[in-house]
Amino acid sequence: MTDTVNDTVKDTTDTAGKAVSEVTKSADDAVKSVASAAGTPSPGSTELPDDCVAATDDEGGVEKITALPDAPWHLQASSLLLKGADYQGVVKVRTANGTVKKVLKYVISNGTDIGDLHQLVDGQKGETYHVQAAKGSTSTIRDGKTVMYTESISGNLLGLIPVTFSPDSPPPLNIPIIYFTNVKVTQAGQFGGTLTVPGMHQYVTGG
Repeated sequence: MTDTVNDTVKDTTDTAGKAVSEVTKSADDAVKSVASAAGTPSPGSTELPDDCVAATDDEGGVEKITALPDAPWHLQASSLLLKGADYQGVVKVRTANGTVKKVLKYVISNGTDIGDLHQLVDGQKGETYHVQAAKGSTSTIRDGKTVMYTESISGNLLGLIPVTFSPDSPPPLNIPIIYFTNVKVTQAGQFGGTLTVPGMHQYVTGG
């Protein structure tokens, strides 16, 4: 599977580069049109710790960061563009209840664009909390580096290749511009950046 993804990614680099350029231009236009939208932090997001980007390990090989939430949060989006991305490998993180788990670590330096953002967080009584952007909008993360601790990410890589990346099936390449369509992300935690959600709608289901 790794060899197949590797070969396919290399074969489609020119096409993907053109697609990413077009998407970036569209995203920039969308950002300008929603410049006055209110910023809202991501579920589980906090300010970027001083030692977060330079990965440091404690005795058990676990990253020295604030304990992450016990339960992950989820993102569903029509597109996800990570600019200035640096995949730093599979690392261990600790949650508030002491659980240690493996995640993919990404550091994003030049911003994130999210098409049709829909974030979901599971509550303790069977309810699900939703944060949803206006249909057809592009949400953005700006203002410095963002560090993502990702349990899984699936979708069409470069808009073309259906893949799922996880600690058991990590990315074969470190690509500085990562573009997915029809994406689903399970996020253990995220630090840094300012999230802006155009037409934000919050609601609860279940419970």
